[in-house]
Amino acid sequence: MPRFAYRAKDHALHLREGTIEADTEASALSRLGREGVFPISIAEVGAPAGSPLGTLPRRISSRTLAYTTHQLADLLGGGLPLLSALTLLAKQTEHAALRRVIESLAASVRDGRPLSDALGDHPRVFPPLYRSLVRAGEVGGGLERALNRLAELGESDAELRSRIASASAYPLFVLGVAVAMTAFLMAYVIPKLSLVLLETGQVLPLPTRVLLAVSGAVTRWWWALLFGGTAAAWALRLWHASPAGRAAVDRALIGIPALGALVRQVETARFARNLGVLLGQGVPILQALEVVAENLANVTLRAAVGRVHDAVRDGSSLAAALAATRKFPVFVSNMVAVGEESGTVDAALLKVAAAYERELDRTMRTLTTILEPVLLLLVGTMVLGIVLAMLLPVFQIGLGVQ
Repeated sequence: MPRFAYRAKDHALHLREGTIEADTEASALSRLGREGVFPISIAEVGAPAGSPLGTLPRRISSRTLAYTTHQLADLLGGGLPLLSALTLLAKQTEHAALRRVIESLAASVRDGRPLSDALGDHPRVFPPLYRSLVRAGEVGGGLERALNRLAELGESDAELRSRIASASAYPLFVLGVAVAMTAFLMAYVIPKLSLVLLETGQVLPLPTRVLLAVSGAVTRWWWALLFGGTAAAWALRLWHASPAGRAAVDRALIGIPALGALVRQVETARFARNLGVLLGQGVPILQALEVVAENLANVTLRAAVGRVHDAVRDGSSLAAALAATRKFPVFVSNMVAVGEESGTVDAALLKVAAAYERELDRTMRTLTTILEPVLLLLVGTMVLGIVLAMLLPVFQIGLGVQ
């Protein structure tokens, strides 16, 4: 029987290394999952070296996962048993890393484990929201419906990311062109013109002297500037990765007038949609709030949902708990209050999500409309300033000749 060498972490996040015997890599992953450890890498002993984890994927896109989830739901809806559906899905999945994950799920289900339990072996692929909805579907006998809702959530999330990326593409392009143009002028054009100007022997205007000094520093110390910029960016990245740094950045983000509104709209839409879907599938509200909090990107709003969870646990209504945080718009708590009175909190939350997704579209269109001319004006002003600083000595020479 083949032997597989693995590296994994247990529930206490302690690193474990060893070997395990299994018929296939998927079976090995399944056995490790039953033992309560989370594989980091695994490879057959004596097999040619390959990519890590056989390879456990670090990231599978929301759109890819949503498409695959839809396929699984369709196979179950066609009357196939879960194991047969997973086996067939693995054969028709082209994404190599995802195919290995599905094979591992099939091996776990073959061994008698629930699908929701097997999903926990791959936390980097299936987030808590995914696992909770599948578990609710298993308990309530509506796994196909739960998978369809998960696919819809994945597609909605992918569409949201796509809209944000599209809205930011043009401003980032303009900024990139501005940086490249400035670097070209400072490194090549200005040094050559400076030789001509200095040969005239005249006293150069202050703007020209400043420009020549900056250009000289860039051409002479470009390596130090590059090293310093890289080191500063790396230090900022490490600081942002720390809990204190992440909290400070996220707190600052939601405080910036235009950008803060955009962040709140994104997170509010995500919070409302995910919570509405979880409650609609019968997930208990406290568990649903825990899962939704983990799915929020902004640490400040995640902490606010944690306070909502604690307040609801202590007997508060969801609407009152949301209002008490002062982090979510009043519209959210008002809609939830109406839903609590009518017994349709999940539907109310989905309406909130739809409303904020529409508002997000309007906000991004407005910001893009404003940013485009502003950025062009800034870039034009910067280039004009550089050109004028270089032409001032020429004007002086012309006036002197006259």
